[in-house]
Amino acid sequence: MEDKDRKKLVNKVSAEITSMFESILDYSQIACPDPNTYKALRGKILRAGNDCIRTITTDLDEYNVKYVATKDDLIEIKN
Repeated sequence: MEDKDRKKLVNKVSAEITSMFESILDYSQIACPDPNTYKALRGKILRAGNDCIRTITTDLDEYNVKYVATKDDLIEIKN
């Protein structure tokens, strides 16, 4: 069960970080109208974001992760 819970956390963290650096890329495209400058900056942002996801994923190996559903979670059972 912990492995499933850990994967759930990794997916959530990954999605949040990805969302963040997609927003940063949108803002940086406005700030860097030169395509060559933007392309270089984009590569650095993507690399930093992906490195962050990999580091957090690796660090989570050191923790016991247990997902606890809250009252806000919707659980749907299909027959």
